[in-house]
Formats: sequence, C-alpha cells, structure tokens
Amino acid sequence: MEFNHITAILLSGTSICLGAFLGVLRSKIFSTKSKTNLHRFFYIFSTTIFLISIFFLFNNWNELFAPNWFGIVVEFLAIISSVSLFILTKKYLVVKDIFNTSELDPIINKFTESADTDQIKLFGGDLNFFGNSPPDIDLHPQYRTLRSLQFKKILILCEKPKDTSVKIRYGKILHDMPQAQIRYYEPEQADLKVRGRIIEIHRSIKLLMYTKIQSKIYQAIETDTANSNGALYNNIWELVWSLALVPDAKEMQSYKDLFLNKS
Repeated sequence: MEFNHITAILLSGTSICLGAFLGVLRSKIFSTKSKTNLHRFFYIFSTTIFLISIFFLFNNWNELFAPNWFGIVVEFLAIISSVSLFILTKKYLVVKDIFNTSELDPIINKFTESADTDQIKLFGGDLNFFGNSPPDIDLHPQYRTLRSLQFKKILILCEKPKDTSVKIRYGKILHDMPQAQIRYYEPEQADLKVRGRIIEIHRSIKLLMYTKIQSKIYQAIETDTANSNGALYNNIWELVWSLALVPDAKEMQSYKDLFLNKS
C-alpha cells in the first residue's frame, strides 16, 4: 500500500475519531449548567490546527502548488475548519453569566413570560430593581412585563421599608398589582443578597437567580430543582418565607396612600 494511501486512511480515521470526541465534549458543555472551562479545549485545538496549517503552507509552498491537489484540499479544509471551530465556539459554547442591566432585563422578561401564571416568587431587597421613583417604575421593562402577565399571586420577599421613598415604591407596586403579597426578611440577616425569581412551567419549578457584582453589573444563574443549587434556593425560599414578617393591612394601605398622595 502506497504512503499516500496510508496517509489518506489515517487522516480519515483521525477525522472521524476527533469529530466524535468533539461531539461528546460539546454535549458535555451543553449538559453542564454551571460555567466551565471545557470550551478552552476547542480554542486551543482550533488555534493549534490553524498555526500548523499556516506553517505547513509556507514551508511547502512550491510542493503544494506544483500542484498537489490533495495537499491543497487538506490545507484548505484545515484552515477553514479551524477558523470555523474557533468562531462557533465563541458564539455558541461560551457560557455568558455576567450582564449589565440592559442585557439582564430581556433575560428576566423571557424567563418570566415562560411561566405558568398561577404564581411567581421574587427574592427582592428594597425593590429598586424596578426603579427608584413611580415614573421610573412605569417605564421599567421588568415591571411592565411582570404587570402585563397578570399572575394570580406575586409573592415578594423584601426589606422592611425605612424611608418614605421606599414606602412609596412599595405602595405603587401594591396599588398596581393587588395580587402581590410582600413579607419582610426576619431576621434581616435572612436576606442573602441573592435576587431572582422562582416560577413553575407545567408543574416544574424553574429559577433565575442573580447577584450584584458592582453598580449595574450582575452575575446570573438559571437552574432548576433537578440541580443541587436549584433545590437549595427553592428550599431557602420556603424557609425564609415561612419565617418572614407579614405586614398588616393597615401598614400596606399606608404605603398605597403615600403613593396616591404623591401622584
């Protein structure tokens, strides 16, 4: 058997094995909910193939363009495939979990819109993620989406308001969405500074949780109860909600009155 024939067979076998390996690795990346560094292998591999191809091209220029059509085709495929793999890895396999406010809003809205409308649970703070003033809240995309979906129950864990501006904010939410129920973290240390939402989709619990890294920059994690973190967050919600302080009707009405008087 001639050398070129053996080379062709080895090249074919290697391509099949490598394709299968990359397919398994891709499946692993997609099945892993947390951020991983597995995609770096694709970066390293594609870059290595590209550099070897360029080196081979310049060092065998005369022989390739004698012409050696087999060599030209292999060289062309190597360059195109390595560049394509790098681009596709960057576009589809890199898990993005750091977002600014404008990037996070559509993610939260899409997540919320997928929910069954029986109820939704919110981990909140002073609820300024909807905006600070009533006009800001009316324009906020998260608030407008949440209000438009007409959930039967909106359960909100939040801080006990300490100043008038926060009470007005609470009053607007309670006025605009009568189905909303608020409870205060008790003790205050029960607020783990994690924000997010818990929904149900066809009786399956889903969570979108995020933490504030710096001003207007957030780290988001979407998970479900099949994942250990998802089960943990859901159990935390149930525990904190059961211990939280329930404001009486008079207190909630005072918030609504403050909002209406300001309006």
